[in-house]
Amino acid sequence: MSPTRQEIRAQRAAAAEARRRAEKETAASAEPTVPAPAGEVDPSPPTGVPEPYRPQPFTPDLIPEPVDVEAVGDLTPQEVEDLGHCEAAFANGNRAEWMKWKAAHATRSRRLYRQGGRTWPAYCEDRFGESESEVNRRIQQWPLLKAITEQQDRPRAIPDSHVQQLLPMVKQHGQETTARAYVALRGWAAERGKRVTADVVVGLVELARAADTPALTTTTTFQQAIEAKPKPKPKRSAKKELAPAEPEAVPAADGPGVQEQDGSPAGHPNLGDSPEGSGSETEADEPMVVDAEIVDDGQQERAANVLSLLQGFHIGFTSGALQGARTETLKEISTVARSIAEAAEEALKNR
Repeated sequence: MSPTRQEIRAQRAAAAEARRRAEKETAASAEPTVPAPAGEVDPSPPTGVPEPYRPQPFTPDLIPEPVDVEAVGDLTPQEVEDLGHCEAAFANGNRAEWMKWKAAHATRSRRLYRQGGRTWPAYCEDRFGESESEVNRRIQQWPLLKAITEQQDRPRAIPDSHVQQLLPMVKQHGQETTARAYVALRGWAAERGKRVTADVVVGLVELARAADTPALTTTTTFQQAIEAKPKPKPKRSAKKELAPAEPEAVPAADGPGVQEQDGSPAGHPNLGDSPEGSGSETEADEPMVVDAEIVDDGQQERAANVLSLLQGFHIGFTSGALQGARTETLKEISTVARSIAEAAEEALKNR
């Protein structure tokens, strides 16, 4: 039979007390007695060095059972302890998330998935139930997620959309500075009862483009990020005017970010996708010709950047970024999304 929580706490307290007694005895026997000025022995015991903190292992049995309790007023000592165990579980969850994608990174980099000729896209589908592009995107994020987790003094959820939006800031200011600014923003907002949405994170990133490192953790910067308004989405009419001007500009089926007729996503080189994940039938070494002219690499790069932006928006939307948006804004987003889909379908018809 497994020990109860009370028994575990009693065992830990007894072990800690025994350890303290043993250390005191060891220190008393090791330190020589110092004669007093008159020749007497000084009876005062030597001052011991405080024991460094050692984190205790966290086990599932420490989490209290989720039973309904009609409780009011301040927390009791037992409830304070229960809350500490629950928040320790939250912190473990954040830590487990970045460890998971670091492990995926190691699996990909070391090609540990190759047993039996298995490919990386097949491994992603089997182990994570996600596409290769999605897993590679999470791999990009884990170093920043780790830095944020380690700098938090209180465990708070770290939405994927926030980490994705912060990546451009990492290129300019580095992992540690970006994490410190984000953690400070979350703490500042929590003290004032303000929400940190994906738009607020975008505002912080925009402010960071022209800000020095010390300014990233100031009240002024945080207030400006909270009050920042999201950039307006392009209207459908503007896209219709641009569409006829360059109908051939969409990359061919073997370009990055374009989907095949069967709906399988093409490989995304910016995320480290492998060629076998694209499902393309075109030979990679054949030049793409349009009207007897070879399409320049600039078109390919622009298309890849567009796809990366769209996928980032998709992550933010599915993570709740649209919650609380105005009806007019939602209609505008729906219109723009349909316009993009129609343009892609029209380009596929011309392949």
